[in-house]
Amino acid sequence: MKKLLFTTLVLLLAGFMTYAQTVKVTFRVNMAVAAYNGAFKIGTDSVTVRGNFQVDAGDTAHYGANQNWGGYYFKMTKGANDSIYSVTATFQDSSIGKSYLFKFVMDDGGWENDPNRTFTLGSNDTTLPVYWYNRDSVYNVAPKHLYTVTFIADISQYIGTEPGKFDPSKDSIQVMGLGAWGGYMFSNIGGDVVMKEDPFTIGLYTTTVTFTAPEGDSTAWKFKAFPDSVFGNGGGYENYAGNRWLHFTTDTVDTVGPISPSLTILQPGITSPVTVTFHVDMRNAKDFHTGKTIDPSTINFVGLKGSIAVFGLWGGNWVAADTADSTVGFPKTMWVLNDDGKDGDNVAGDHIWSIKMVLPAGTPSGYTEYKFGCDYPGVDTVNGGSTPLDNEMTTGKNHFFNIAAGAPIVLNNIFGVQDSVSAFTDVKKENSNIPDKFNLSQNYPNPFNPSTIINYSIPKSQMVTLKIYNILGQEVATLVNHEQTAGNYKVTFDASRLSSGVYFYSLRTGNFSAVKKMMLLK
Repeated sequence: MKKLLFTTLVLLLAGFMTYAQTVKVTFRVNMAVAAYNGAFKIGTDSVTVRGNFQVDAGDTAHYGANQNWGGYYFKMTKGANDSIYSVTATFQDSSIGKSYLFKFVMDDGGWENDPNRTFTLGSNDTTLPVYWYNRDSVYNVAPKHLYTVTFIADISQYIGTEPGKFDPSKDSIQVMGLGAWGGYMFSNIGGDVVMKEDPFTIGLYTTTVTFTAPEGDSTAWKFKAFPDSVFGNGGGYENYAGNRWLHFTTDTVDTVGPISPSLTILQPGITSPVTVTFHVDMRNAKDFHTGKTIDPSTINFVGLKGSIAVFGLWGGNWVAADTADSTVGFPKTMWVLNDDGKDGDNVAGDHIWSIKMVLPAGTPSGYTEYKFGCDYPGVDTVNGGSTPLDNEMTTGKNHFFNIAAGAPIVLNNIFGVQDSVSAFTDVKKENSNIPDKFNLSQNYPNPFNPSTIINYSIPKSQMVTLKIYNILGQEVATLVNHEQTAGNYKVTFDASRLSSGVYFYSLRTGNFSAVKKMMLLK
């Protein structure tokens, strides 16, 4: 009997030990060529491995709900006498047989080019081959030139000491990116990327940078204002679709600018809550990664992220887990819209998804950005599994609107179609009088800078559209595009993001339409 009990105990322990088995995978990368080309400093710079394996390998370092494709949990270390960096990830045996994607990233800016690397978790500990960073094993001996580039930024339109302005005594602007965002042959940067104000011209900032690079190389860059607490759009980055690029030619001296960067300066907080309803038409939506139309009947959910705290401050990894509050104190970073006729949705099942949100008092007023993401069967396989729900528009292309206390705001969007470069600040019903006819008044003041008021009247409830067009007939702003009750209305139009010139505003409702001209002078 004792022998039987002992045998049974041994078998149980063996079963437990089998259940608790772990498998280790060691990643290795050779940074020698990147170092030779000046893109990486051995022993100083860092390199990390990221992929869709991180959660399964125990990454709990950031954002709680999902850590794939981000963070520094798998930061690599260097051998004593070589340029090979390595790190080991530990998996539970429940992950055996799974296939994973990964890439090496240096200093959080130098992602390897596509395609992603792959491995399948076996039942034994594995050391992966030594990969060359960015698959570059050739020591490039192309001659490098010394380049001198002067960057000039004109931010005169933002200068001031009052809230919502760029205060030269407190704020700064600099050139971000350069070799850290591409240009792997770019090296030996000199000069100061922090720009200095021209002593003779208010709002004109300049800096001169030197570096070495071969002819034909290029690097991405952008302007960024500081401090982050004062500026929006990811903490001061200019509102420019994508990155700017600097291309190296035979010229060794160059001047970039003057450029007037579009900055988002956080305005004073609103004094009372504002209700905002978002609608997005998904009937012809496409995943921009694949270019393929999404069958609207298969959509699991549509999510919303944005640049202010109530929208999540662009946090998370554009995955489904972003829609839930995390377990480590971080709030949700993606809000889920609906198509069930509730919570701001007008018609259930029409594939126009909606959400009604209340922006609390204290929310920064003025310009803010947001973006939608769509979850549908198979979405987690696009873009190599990285940020799969960031599939509406390419990086840097977002929707936007101006926040101001007052009447509720209704925003009508089409998935994948970027808004114009301006938006309304306020729409108010003037009084309780019911007009006896349609009317569109001349804006005032006119000419104006940067805002003007447009009045109009509608004698009965119906769909109202008020849009702004440039002199070429291109739509640059939609001020109103929703049902309104009969009454007299006043719209305050903020054109601070438009250039000087002649514009037209058009009112359409039922069988009535009218167009008038206005002039913006800066």
